[in-house]
Amino acid sequence: MEKIILMLAVILSLITVGCKKTVNATCSDSPKTLKMQNLKEFAVNCPANCGSASIWGTDSYTTDSSICLAAVHTGAIQKDKGGKVTVFIIAGLPAYTGSEKNGVTTSSWNSYEASFTVKNSDK
Repeated sequence: MEKIILMLAVILSLITVGCKKTVNATCSDSPKTLKMQNLKEFAVNCPANCGSASIWGTDSYTTDSSICLAAVHTGAIQKDKGGKVTVFIIAGLPAYTGSEKNGVTTSSWNSYEASFTVKNSDK
């Protein structure tokens, strides 16, 4: 009986190792507002048709920037469809450069404590 319990414990631990937290975000949610800026990575479901929200940077964004607009800006998802993205928390940068891509305009900013990047989770 002990061996069966031990085997079940090992199997369950292996199943959860590959899992990462997934949240349903609003258009304005950032890693900071979701209180997830201390994780290395997490998944986000973004709604379609996000309008304007605060966003600073290009390809790497401040952790108070909109995750879903960053995903549209980088081309990870399409604005009219939304979708699932993976957010990667990385070190802060000395400066963030704004730009316009995929119909989203970002702003420039000075140094910030932490950054994030996004990639499409469905690809």
